[in-house]
Amino acid sequence: MSEAPRLIVLYGSQTYTAQEVAERIWRKTKVLGFRGPVQAMDEYPITSLIKEEFAIFVCATTGQGDEPDNMKKFWKFLLRKNLPATSLLKLKYGVLGLGDSSYLKFNFAGKKLHRRLLQLGATPLLDIGLCDYQHDLGHDAVLAPWLKEYLSILKTYYPKIEPDNIKTTFIPRWKVSLEKCEDKTTNKKDGLTEDIYFAKGIRDSFVDATHFQVVKNYRTTHITHFQDVRMITLKTTGKTVVKYQPGDVFNIRPRNSKEDVEDLFNIFKEHNIDILPHYNLVVEECHDDMPVPPFLKQPHTLYEIAEQYWDLRSYPTQYVFSLLAQVSEDKLEREKCIELSSPEGQEDWLNYCRRPKRTVLEVLHDFHKSASKLTLEVVFELFSTIKPRSFSIASSCLPSGGRDIDLLVAVVNYKTKLLKPRLGLASNWLKDLKISDKVFGWIKPGTLVFPKDSSTPHIMIGPGTGLAPFRSLLQEREKLQTAKKDALHLIFGCRYKEKDFHCREDLERMVKQDKLTLYCAFSRDQEEKVYVQHKISENKDLLWQLISNKAYIYISGNAKNMPDNVREAFIEDVLSKTGGQTIEEARTMLKELENSGRFQVEAW
Repeated sequence: MSEAPRLIVLYGSQTYTAQEVAERIWRKTKVLGFRGPVQAMDEYPITSLIKEEFAIFVCATTGQGDEPDNMKKFWKFLLRKNLPATSLLKLKYGVLGLGDSSYLKFNFAGKKLHRRLLQLGATPLLDIGLCDYQHDLGHDAVLAPWLKEYLSILKTYYPKIEPDNIKTTFIPRWKVSLEKCEDKTTNKKDGLTEDIYFAKGIRDSFVDATHFQVVKNYRTTHITHFQDVRMITLKTTGKTVVKYQPGDVFNIRPRNSKEDVEDLFNIFKEHNIDILPHYNLVVEECHDDMPVPPFLKQPHTLYEIAEQYWDLRSYPTQYVFSLLAQVSEDKLEREKCIELSSPEGQEDWLNYCRRPKRTVLEVLHDFHKSASKLTLEVVFELFSTIKPRSFSIASSCLPSGGRDIDLLVAVVNYKTKLLKPRLGLASNWLKDLKISDKVFGWIKPGTLVFPKDSSTPHIMIGPGTGLAPFRSLLQEREKLQTAKKDALHLIFGCRYKEKDFHCREDLERMVKQDKLTLYCAFSRDQEEKVYVQHKISENKDLLWQLISNKAYIYISGNAKNMPDNVREAFIEDVLSKTGGQTIEEARTMLKELENSGRFQVEAW
């Protein structure tokens, strides 16, 4: 029997999304008979790339158009000036970028990689795929047709493969089994269960996690306000000190709620599926090109896996329904699953899953006959993994000597057409943390970079929790005794002055001490709504003067409408009406400010 053809799938992933996409691609190529590793670019021996014939690169973009941490060495090597333009003549490849169009440098890392591979002589089998998180279908809007085209082109090199039959076989990543032991306490009465990622001394080579203890967790909004916003202070344990800059972000991996974990095991119990929370999980390799992550090689109970690894509040992709269709023995449910997993069923999937934000757990209740046939292997593929969440740090490291980190977190809780409210996984978990609870987290550079010269004017637009990175900067400048109202201009917005004016006492104190110029937009305190863009228009003369004096402009907050509205206020009122430019000239000037780093946006 001839050896399976080789196709490598390499990823650069900051929050594990690109890794999951790469594993999905690997699974599909595996069904077609290909072999080849799926691994982080920095884990791949890059000098072997000259020998490879086929490759798929899945590349996320982070920060200000930067490459992810587990791609940095790979990228640095590719940039070597002594590499000949014929280095990768043998390689035929495809690049799939994962990005978010609300950011200026959309899919920048993927585009850079694509260009560099071309410069080194590699041949693209198709155009770069640019996935956009903002699309109704998420990354799948581009991923599905892009991969279909790639595999169709691959068929010209390997005529025996049949891309159209790709859904017929289920390929698990690993061999998973259970050690059925006696029931012991899986739920600790006090504090959190042990962290499965870092507590046993395992270290991710791309993540430098630090142990923190919760010392404060209080609500900043009035009890009658519709939204709960928390100020959470984390302190390093022992003598550990962390250093960070204003604009940096704190990453933390949340956990599922006790209620959701119990709901999952109740589904198993209802269908007499022998998957119990106190059983120990055993994960082993079953493919030499799909290694088991080090932390999964450690002994864990299924309760720990359900609480910390499977994302029980994730929204089901169409792939979830293809899995359910494969195990289902109920004709009606199976047909519905096939429909929801098909290209023709995308609109139905949108209406059933994505728009009402229905979770995988809720799908298992709706398709209860199909759920009765679940196996542990299928469950492992059904749920995506809990990914780290990033929060702008709302403090400076200087006042605490590198011991404390403040987070300003809006608790996500809203209604859709579904009966139960939709709860954000990370924000609700953080809200429920108790004083003295211990968590692991790590710091990374964010998208906002502030100049060190304290005399440089700063125009900071931060409605709601968008205040966080600016609070960090203000604390630093205050500690360094360089905070001056002529240089620090903050435009803050919220609904009510008396209900959701975050950090009000500190900001008003700094104003009284001539350390800050503050403009507030309270949208609901009067009949006519006032937003941050209106404050920009009101103060267009002063803002134009600041921009003329080399001011930096920063926007931080919700990505929905605010950044675009602020951008238009600067173009129409500040740069055009006051600056005397045409609208087209104003747009060009704003673009130049962006390119020079003087107009920066952090939106989510």
